[in-house]
Amino acid sequence: MTRKILSILILLLVCALGWYLFIKKSDYIYRFEAKTTDATVFYSISNWEKTNDSIVTETIDSTLYNHITQNLKYLNKEYTLYWDINTENDSLAKVNLGVRAHENNVINRITAPFYESEFKKTSKKIAVSFISKLKTNLSTFKVSAIREEQSPNSICACVNAKTTPEGKAKHMMRNYNYIGAYVADNNIQPQGRPMVVINDFDKEKNTIDMDFCFPIKGVSSIPEHPEIFFRDIKSVPAIKAVFNGNYMYSQHAWFRIYNYAKSHDINLKNKIIEKFHNNPNFGGDALSWKSEIYIPIAQ
Repeated sequence: MTRKILSILILLLVCALGWYLFIKKSDYIYRFEAKTTDATVFYSISNWEKTNDSIVTETIDSTLYNHITQNLKYLNKEYTLYWDINTENDSLAKVNLGVRAHENNVINRITAPFYESEFKKTSKKIAVSFISKLKTNLSTFKVSAIREEQSPNSICACVNAKTTPEGKAKHMMRNYNYIGAYVADNNIQPQGRPMVVINDFDKEKNTIDMDFCFPIKGVSSIPEHPEIFFRDIKSVPAIKAVFNGNYMYSQHAWFRIYNYAKSHDINLKNKIIEKFHNNPNFGGDALSWKSEIYIPIAQ
């Protein structure tokens, strides 16, 4: 009986060792936490190459907000990176970064648990480089005051655009004076702060259909125009967050709201309303810019 148990244990050990040396995807795993959402980490990984001249990345596989596989060129060597992202709560993500070299895999796996090989040092440098960039990105905006609240209601003059979340601010800046001039030329009285209504957010393609809107009052219609149209925005129950930062990145407030809703078992519509307190054309410290973000609750 003892010999049988010993044989089974040896077999299990051989299988485990074989899996570790020859089947396991990565040679080394670096684990870290980030005080942000899974989606923010996901897009930071996807755009990492744009913020770091010392690397070249190619995404070869991904699962939205959860996993990315990349080929990486770093210091004249090639690696495969396996990023796994998990949500701890609505503002904390846990990340496992698996690193696989394109050579010396068995040696890397044998030595990794025992001492600081060059491969292990490089793997840590890769992880620390990304973490540094992520922290820099997170320092440029703030999301706060998440709660349930009615969204604003208003009648507006609007212009539609189809773009990405990052391209939203460009359309706002282009159309701010455009709609303002139309309102003034037609003696329409403005009322309140500009708004963006996201009619649809395609998460897989990272694209939006948006209306940039100027609140107005005292009218039930507006003079015909090839691009500017009248819209009556109704107030609805929503989850609200306050975003401070460049409006180009306000989607990070969307992600916080999505995670908040998930953790509180609240279903949301695929629409978003943003109310802006500052004109981006005036510049200044973006952290002083304020917008109120509302995502309607599905009834």
